[in-house]
Amino acid sequence: MKYLKFFLLSPLIFLVVLTTFSCQKENTSKIPITTNSEEAREHFREGLLLTEKLRGQEAVYFYLKALAEDSEFAMAYLQMAQVQTTPKLTFKYLAKAKSLIKNVSKGERLLILAYEADINNEREKQNNYYVELIEKYPRDEWAHNLYANFLYSLQKYKKAIKHYKIALDINPGFSQPYNMLGYSYRELGDYREAEAYFKKYIDLIKDDPNPYDSYAELLLKMGKFELSIDYYRKALEIKPDFIASIIGIASNLNLLDRHDEACQELERIETITTNPGDLKRMHYAKAVANVDIGNFERAIKEINENISISESIDDDLAIGQDLVNIGTLYLMYGKYEDALKYYEKSMEYFERSNISQDLKYYVRRQLFVNAGHVAYFKKDIDTLKKYKDKYQSSAQKTMNPNEIRNVHELTGHINILEENYADAIYEYKQGNQHNPIILYLIGTAYEELGDVDKAREIYESVAHFNSLNDMNFAYIRKTALAKLNN
Repeated sequence: MKYLKFFLLSPLIFLVVLTTFSCQKENTSKIPITTNSEEAREHFREGLLLTEKLRGQEAVYFYLKALAEDSEFAMAYLQMAQVQTTPKLTFKYLAKAKSLIKNVSKGERLLILAYEADINNEREKQNNYYVELIEKYPRDEWAHNLYANFLYSLQKYKKAIKHYKIALDINPGFSQPYNMLGYSYRELGDYREAEAYFKKYIDLIKDDPNPYDSYAELLLKMGKFELSIDYYRKALEIKPDFIASIIGIASNLNLLDRHDEACQELERIETITTNPGDLKRMHYAKAVANVDIGNFERAIKEINENISISESIDDDLAIGQDLVNIGTLYLMYGKYEDALKYYEKSMEYFERSNISQDLKYYVRRQLFVNAGHVAYFKKDIDTLKKYKDKYQSSAQKTMNPNEIRNVHELTGHINILEENYADAIYEYKQGNQHNPIILYLIGTAYEELGDVDKAREIYESVAHFNSLNDMNFAYIRKTALAKLNN
């Protein structure tokens, strides 16, 4: 497992990047931690050890103990923000950390501001804060790890690898960079190197579930589904409520076309947790399983369960995300007016949520992307051009790589509809190469150009994309398989 994401067709993604720091007093080489209580510092340290191992919900107990000792402990509030599984509490704890920013060290201030920029999707600001952090604390392994996580999220894997390795040069016993080096090399297609780092990660913390979970995800990607399940079960032997591994097993079962078993596996989550975020992950994963067999009505029902959960915790932002997911399901189902209706309805909840104005601007822009997808499926080229132009005029000002990719994808859609297939390929190749739907469209463009071999190569990559709990992959997988069987 890397970190928690909220997956949507367009990249309205709240990325919870795990960060932590050196738990010591002022030190010119390490990020200091500001607290008036040594007991609070000790509890905080215990929480960080769990956070490093991606066991954020267990870490909450220690962060709350730290805050009981020091109610003005800014970094404990920041960590509480980062380990939440629903958006409302993330913003609540971040606001508290931000309110204390005048009382902390320069390094802590940069961490708070960088995380605020992260969840507001202000990538240029985020980058600048991280660069400043590294310049001030060049020998802090967590500063490099954090910047590497940021680069990874932008799909800048080679640059991320550089900083993960610097972190390990500083502290070879630091576990998280081994995990993320495995993922980085996997994204570059170097499975041998990825496997080496995941095995080092297992050797370093043998008694923890996440190393086995991460290696299992690599095996899933490689198509070794039964072996992947074995490693996920190793993680669950260590920690039976490690939700990520249950979802991983279900993902493998989907790819083995054992969807009933996948859903039964997922339903175990209800017996081991009442955490709203975990239950929403279960319903989302069950929706993915149903999309994979073309049962969109059932998938929509699962996401409606998530709306009920979001309503029960009075989280408008979460409801908005759920509505976007339903819109995406209707788009995949071919019910385009319903899709647009839910995309538009989501805006009501985003607007009245407690997110920043900058994030609201970002969300509004994503409506152009989603409406553009609807126009593409409807083959309404004039409307598609209108939304693409509106989006491009605002997105290009942000310098956000994910938004620039969206512009290329919408432009690719236009070229497909205008039968400019070479231009479509050029645009799509600058889009999100980790979205199998975009890859599939590249394949169709090659097919239209008469390059059957290249098209087949791409359909093969899409059919065996093997990504974890991925709605887009579930939607396009069997379509690509059908192309290969023609």
